[in-house]
Amino acid sequence: MKKYRLTDQRTVLGILSKLSNVSLQDPKSKHKYQIQNPNTVNDIIKSVHFELKTLEDKWNKPSSLLCVLKDNRVEIRIKQVNPYRDDLFMVMEILIEPLERSAKRTSLEDINAYQFQIAAKIDISTIISLYGKTSIINQALNQWQFHLEQVLGNFGYFIKKVNIGFYYAADTPLMEALSVSSAPFFLRDSNKGMFFTDQGFFSPKKLNEIYVRSYLDNLLVNNIKSVLIYPVFSNEKVLLGYFEIQSNLPDLGNQALQQDITGPGGINPLLAFLERKSEEYVFHLEFSYAKDWDLIAETAMVRDLSQDGRGIGIYLSDGRDWESKPLGAPVSFQLLINGIYFTFFGSLRSIKPGSHEKESKSAGVHIFQCDRPEGLALLEAYATQLIGAGVA
Repeated sequence: MKKYRLTDQRTVLGILSKLSNVSLQDPKSKHKYQIQNPNTVNDIIKSVHFELKTLEDKWNKPSSLLCVLKDNRVEIRIKQVNPYRDDLFMVMEILIEPLERSAKRTSLEDINAYQFQIAAKIDISTIISLYGKTSIINQALNQWQFHLEQVLGNFGYFIKKVNIGFYYAADTPLMEALSVSSAPFFLRDSNKGMFFTDQGFFSPKKLNEIYVRSYLDNLLVNNIKSVLIYPVFSNEKVLLGYFEIQSNLPDLGNQALQQDITGPGGINPLLAFLERKSEEYVFHLEFSYAKDWDLIAETAMVRDLSQDGRGIGIYLSDGRDWESKPLGAPVSFQLLINGIYFTFFGSLRSIKPGSHEKESKSAGVHIFQCDRPEGLALLEAYATQLIGAGVA
């Protein structure tokens, strides 16, 4: 059965609005809830927030909500926005699974992928530990530093500089401690010595007090008022390095962080954005070293497509040992859009068995890049049009 992943803000808001009077169930506790007051938040990831009302005497903090409508099974994956408000949640994604009688409305049987290839799995952590910053890696660092500075600046952050580094070269007590803890670090105001230590952030109390004072003084000399350090992991969850974001203003110059750091536009949307970008960055590094491509199929049928255009399922032919293909390996394929072949690049995320005897296995691919700048936008627009916003 096909599943469609919805993340578009307008679509998510429309779905939540339709479900406001529907009883939803936590699949773990079986407790029932109701969504109230869904609204869009103009943060860096364009999230949707809502209030959760319990329909029973008991209360817990669900991570997902389920309901079955006339034509679809709907799963809403959610996350608490503010640790001090038990009823305020944000939507991470919505999964739509059409029931059997409605699956034909979103069938992708007539769409093919061409020149489907897979490369050898790249262990980027070993490459970095052996060779350090190669010319390929230095080029990627420069591109991503500029990219993050530009995107954050466009969303209301006052950024002096973004540094991207690796923990193999940690040479200060702070960086060494962060390489051990694998936790993010946020200095909100170097002048006031104000740190953010909630939600698993690294606490400076673990460091020598004299060192912390020296660290703050050094930042002030260079007119740096706030610093956010976010850890970056490989596909195998090995800690590689970090994004270090510096600002000349407290709280990265962002009004939402300054006024209500755990609120709707605060630290959680920023962390979600950095998590996505770090995953994309690691793929960029691994793809730079990809070689020895193996042609899987000249033509293969597409099984399904996520609504944001970043996830695709491609049917695999029988007779090969697909389970031996390493997850995370780089893949590429072509799609014909408006009479033009677009080449998409991504990583292998899963090998899924068929839902019945006659259905072949399929590869789940996370798409990161396209050889044409408009390719990802076109794929997302097509997926949104295909799936539609209606779920009732």
